[in-house]
Amino acid sequence: MQAQQKTIRNILYAGDQYLIPLFQRYYSWEKQHWDRLRKDIWALMEDDQRKVHFLGPLVCTPTQHYPGSVTGYQLIDGQQRLTTLTVLLAALRDAARARDINDLAEQVAECYLVHKHGQGTNATKCCPGWGIGRR
Repeated sequence: MQAQQKTIRNILYAGDQYLIPLFQRYYSWEKQHWDRLRKDIWALMEDDQRKVHFLGPLVCTPTQHYPGSVTGYQLIDGQQRLTTLTVLLAALRDAARARDINDLAEQVAECYLVHKHGQGTNATKCCPGWGIGRR
């Protein structure tokens, strides 16, 4: 196993794709989990000395790679956190669009959410949809 320290920015900004396998548990974060993440983000913004927050490990295994396709990783641990941050970034994108801050909306979408030229299942950087809304 090869462990590497990466930021969420490095993970989502890369050209990789994170797939949540069907065997993973359903998305289960509730208000208290979102509130804790929100407080952590606010604390980072308010404290000039604190620039890093540990979100916990993401455990991934590479999927089979085909030439011309996006490099994929199955997300074995960390799906709740990565899904939540992806939803948060999508909300930021939508809020920017609603306020006609289109440059920010495009930057968030193209840098962190989608593969600009990807199609079908290769279009998104994180594929959390399998675990959302299933009960």
